[in-house]
Amino acid sequence: MKRRSVVVALVGAGALGAAWLGRAKIVGAGGGGDSEQQRQVLAAPTERDEVVAPGRVEAETDVIDLGFEQGGRIIALLVNEGDHVSKGQVLARLDDRLAAARVARAQAALDAARARRDAAFRGSRLAEIRAVEAEADAARTQATNEATERARGERLLGKQAITDAEAERLRSGAQASAARAAAADARLAVVREGTRGELKRAAMAEVAGLQAELEETRLLWAQMELRAPTDGVVLRRHAEIGEQVSLVPPTVVLSMANLDKLQVRAEVDEEDIARIGVNQTGFVRVDAYGERRFPGKVVRVMGDLGRKAIRNDDPKARVDTRVLEVIFVFDTTPTLPLGLRVDLHLPVPAGRRG
Repeated sequence: MKRRSVVVALVGAGALGAAWLGRAKIVGAGGGGDSEQQRQVLAAPTERDEVVAPGRVEAETDVIDLGFEQGGRIIALLVNEGDHVSKGQVLARLDDRLAAARVARAQAALDAARARRDAAFRGSRLAEIRAVEAEADAARTQATNEATERARGERLLGKQAITDAEAERLRSGAQASAARAAAADARLAVVREGTRGELKRAAMAEVAGLQAELEETRLLWAQMELRAPTDGVVLRRHAEIGEQVSLVPPTVVLSMANLDKLQVRAEVDEEDIARIGVNQTGFVRVDAYGERRFPGKVVRVMGDLGRKAIRNDDPKARVDTRVLEVIFVFDTTPTLPLGLRVDLHLPVPAGRRG
């Protein structure tokens, strides 16, 4: 029975084949209307004339997560989600009172060091030199007087007119006056000569060190502000005023991206990778926009296959297939949200149709 059923099946198949061939001959011989219909069917595009791949809208540049370079408490959030921001714009601030005080202290120390350096290089003023000269003259005059009194005391001591103690007092006074006169002359010489070279270099080094310290405190103060690294749109606020931010782990305060240029990252099934390539034109369709098409072209084809990451709502869709990512860029950037699921349609050139 099994053998007969196989034979019957084969005979049936042969009969159907013969009937189809006969129909083809009749059409070719004289059925004008049927021939035109057949040509239209053969000329119509088939499913193999287009690659359709699921994808998602993303920014041409990656989404940037922003956080402070210092820990502290947030005292101001100056932007909201959806706001357009410019490069360098202040987005948030931490409590910076301590940092500001450190900057003020470093500035004061630098100002004092600069004053000492300037004094070292200018030397003494004329009035200061005149004052030291007057002090030296007075010290010399006193030393001369004390020396005269000492000589007189020595003569009186020889005549037993004064005591030994009185004579010793006169000698000590004369020696002290002579020492003060010598010190005054030394000070006068220093003032006239000016500051030594090594002291000038020390003053310059002190200024340089305090200048670096001031720059450091200013940098730490600037890190109390969170600024936009580029133009873009604020996507998400992850923190609020009053929250404490830390560096370990780093606290993400805001997320932003540049939405001026959007692209689609699509996943092409491994069966279709031979039918797509760079500069291949196509269009994107989105369910929310109906039949509207967003044209563009493929600008990059990745070099390795990976697992499927984009899921659609089709229960019959294969999930175990390998896919190749392609990057599709719009001719004119549309207003579409990041992460929107789309379908990328790539008409296949005749030379690549399988």
